[in-house]
Amino acid sequence: MERTPLFYLANLGSEVNRIFVLKEKGLLKEAGEAHTRANGIIEKLLSHPELEGRTEEVRMLKDYLEQSLGSERTEFLKKEWQGYFSPYANRLFSVSS
Repeated sequence: MERTPLFYLANLGSEVNRIFVLKEKGLLKEAGEAHTRANGIIEKLLSHPELEGRTEEVRMLKDYLEQSLGSERTEFLKKEWQGYFSPYANRLFSVSS
């Protein structure tokens, strides 16, 4: 499968969800590793040729992720992030089917 922005956004959603799940379980080391992977995906999006000149939303996601991870409202934020990324994952799965 080609590594499109859609692919990266769907995978970023999975990684962000993984961060919250791991934090809820108290697995902070693993949550940190997922955070590192999420940042790697964000960097790939920021440098993706298809998004040249259109990366403001990705930069906002990056900033919001940092704010979210420091918040005490984890359950609310987890649902908010899931709602944001669900359309990307659904579209990726419908395109690849």
